[in-house]
Amino acid sequence: MNPADLDRDEILMFLNTPSLDDNLNAVLDTCIEEVCTAAQPRTVYRVLPVEHPAEGGVTLGGLPLEGDDIALHLTGCQEAVLLAATLSAPVDTCIRRAGFTDMTRALMLDAVAGAAVERVCNDLENEIRAKYPYPYFTARFSCGYGDFPITQQPALVRMVDAPRKIGLTVTPHCTLLPLKSVTAVIGMSHQPVKDARRFCCGQSCAECPYHEDCPRARL
Repeated sequence: MNPADLDRDEILMFLNTPSLDDNLNAVLDTCIEEVCTAAQPRTVYRVLPVEHPAEGGVTLGGLPLEGDDIALHLTGCQEAVLLAATLSAPVDTCIRRAGFTDMTRALMLDAVAGAAVERVCNDLENEIRAKYPYPYFTARFSCGYGDFPITQQPALVRMVDAPRKIGLTVTPHCTLLPLKSVTAVIGMSHQPVKDARRFCCGQSCAECPYHEDCPRARL
């Protein structure tokens, strides 16, 4: 991973600040280098059929997805991509070590890693969009968004065989390990799609329906 690949504004968004002074900017530069050196990005995905049973809800590859928001998000979708991505364990190690000695640095490393895993997901999403001939794709939708419960993480991780293929596992409390990892669902459709997210993702503020009320909007 190249430091130039990361969006500095996005890192600042994760830090919840619009700017840093010169000294902190210098520290951030070293954190970006450290994360990029440690990162070992790995991804996996599957394209699965989407069905909307008559009784309501939605299924992905036969798995019932819980929550009204994910059902709304996949309205009109014939198929969906289930993806998993991770920066791998060395990044978690960097953050954890810094936490013992320098919390400012640990926070910066965490923010950089957050932006880095988003970049990995964005690159994978671009690859998927180029490969599959659907005119419309939903945004990524992950467990924990809206009423889509994190308790579905284990099933989603198993569906893409993430433990074997990319070393991504789930704790008994449904936390992904390594921590800097993502699972998400992207719907694919031949008609315009909905966006059931209840937040501004920080990626495309101009198109987000919530940017007027979002304190992190960059407009």
